[in-house]
Amino acid sequence: MITIPLSADALAATRFAVSPLMQVGTVLHPHRPRTLGGNSLSYGEVSRVLREHRLHLLAAIRELVHAFEPVFYSPVFLTPPAAAGRTPEPSEDLHRIASAPSRVVAWQLSCLLGVQPKNGRAALAALRTLREAADRGEGDFAERLACELDTFWLRGFSRTWQTVAAQATDDIALRTRLLADHGMGYALGSLHEALCYGNGALRLLDRHSVEVSAGGHLVLFPSPWAHSLVLTVDPQGRRPAFLVYPTSPSTASATTGRADRPLEGKLGPTRYALLADLDVPRTTTQLAALHHLSPSTVSYHLALLHRAGLVTRARTRNFVYYQRTEPPVGPAPTAATQ
Repeated sequence: MITIPLSADALAATRFAVSPLMQVGTVLHPHRPRTLGGNSLSYGEVSRVLREHRLHLLAAIRELVHAFEPVFYSPVFLTPPAAAGRTPEPSEDLHRIASAPSRVVAWQLSCLLGVQPKNGRAALAALRTLREAADRGEGDFAERLACELDTFWLRGFSRTWQTVAAQATDDIALRTRLLADHGMGYALGSLHEALCYGNGALRLLDRHSVEVSAGGHLVLFPSPWAHSLVLTVDPQGRRPAFLVYPTSPSTASATTGRADRPLEGKLGPTRYALLADLDVPRTTTQLAALHHLSPSTVSYHLALLHRAGLVTRARTRNFVYYQRTEPPVGPAPTAATQ
C-alpha cells in the first residue's frame, strides 16, 4: 500500500490539469504493457521510436526511473507544473524545458544521476549516457532533451492530441460532477479501482508498503493513454506530487460525438455521459459501476432520459436494459438540467 498523507490545506489545493508533457511521460513509462489497443503506443512501439530516431536521452531517463519504484521521479524541469485554468500548447511546454535555468537543471539531474542501478548493464549504460550529455553543459542538455521530446511528440502524438486533450477535459468535467455530488474523497476514489481516500490520506493498492509526501498537494492528470496509475514525486519536495490516471471509458465515447455536444448543454454532463454509454443496452447497475454513481442516482437520470424519449427500455427476465434511441425521439429536456 502506498500512502500519501493529505492535510486539509493539501486537499484544498489539490486540482486537475491537462498537460502535453504529462501525457508523453505516461507513454514513456517503463512499465507500459507490451500490447495496447487504440491510438496509444505499446512498450515495444515506444522502444522502436526511441531507437529509430536515436532519442538517447529519453531512452536513458526511461531506463533509470525503474530505480525509484514504487513511485517515480523525473527531473522537475522535464515535467514543469501545469498552469491552472488552461491547457498549454506542446510548443509552450517544450520551450519551458529548453529554457530551464542551468542551475535548476544541474541540481535536478543530480537526483537522477545519484540512483543506485537495479537493472545491470542497461541502467549503467543509461547513467553513462546522461553523464556524458551533462558534461557538455546544463543548457545544452536541456535543449537536446527538448529536441528529442519534440521528435517523439511529432512521431507519436501530434495528430491525435486534440482528441486526447478533449477526452481529458471531459473526464475532469465528470470528476467535478462527482465532487459536487459526493465530495472530494469520493471523487478521488473514483479515479481508479486501486485508489481510496480516508483518514486524511490517499491510498494506492500496491505490493510495496511505503509512505510518500505529496509535496504540498496533488495535481491530477487524466490520460486516455495511461494504462494504469502513475505516481511521480520530487524527493526534495519542490513540486507537488503528480498522479496520472486513466480516463473513464465514457469520456472517449462522449468525445467522439462532439457534433452532438449542444445536447450536453440541455442535458447536463451527468446525463450526457450516461447517454453516451447507451449505444449498447446496459442495466442501471452496469451504468452505476461504469460511472462511479449510486444506482439510485442513475435510475433518476435514466427516468428523465426515458421520459424525454432519448432512451428505450426493455425487460429481459429480472433485468431492465436501457439503450439510446437513434435518432433521439422528441425534444430534449430543458428544465431538468444537471
